[in-house]
Amino acid sequence: MKLGRWLELAGIFVVLPVLLAMFSHYSLRYLMPLLAVVGLLCLLYLLHDKQFKRKRLWRIKGASAHVLNAIKLFLPLAMVITLLVYWFLPDNFLDLPQQHTQLWLTTIFIYPLISVLPQELIFRSFFFHRYKPIVPDKQHRWWLSSGVFALAHAVYGNWLAVIGSVFAYLLFGYRYIQSKSTLVVALEHSLWGCFAFTVGLGGFFLSQSLN
Repeated sequence: MKLGRWLELAGIFVVLPVLLAMFSHYSLRYLMPLLAVVGLLCLLYLLHDKQFKRKRLWRIKGASAHVLNAIKLFLPLAMVITLLVYWFLPDNFLDLPQQHTQLWLTTIFIYPLISVLPQELIFRSFFFHRYKPIVPDKQHRWWLSSGVFALAHAVYGNWLAVIGSVFAYLLFGYRYIQSKSTLVVALEHSLWGCFAFTVGLGGFFLSQSLN
């Protein structure tokens, strides 16, 4: 059983992302629909698994404290990142909202729904629950999931998407462990994602399906 689950993990979180990255010219346009389908399948699995605590999906107990901590971390880091983009990527700075306002507004509106929620269901809720039997240590699952999350972003074909996703996942994974709430992590993920699209980093993470 453990071997089968390891093979499943490798197939979903290693082989599939590698194939998507290898054929990114074609796969990027279908990335959002694929993400939505996989996210829905993960949700259905979790809802039908009696061992999964459903309240982890929407837990609001203590949520205000976790959200406040997320904002406290976001504000200073966002200021630093904004300055770095302004200095080192001046052509990218505020490019999306200024040059492609309609695309920016569309992205900000649909990104939390069609991208963040599926990612959180797949890489947080599903991954932490499904592979607990083969990776019982929560910290090890945290690090392993960070690696596969970064690999999934290789489809965008740039180092910033991969490296940035490692740090992002370490943060989101930590928040999930602390809050035990997919909702809380989705809010933090949405905050950072919308900021990235606004400040000038969206091009590194933007799927062709939004163009």
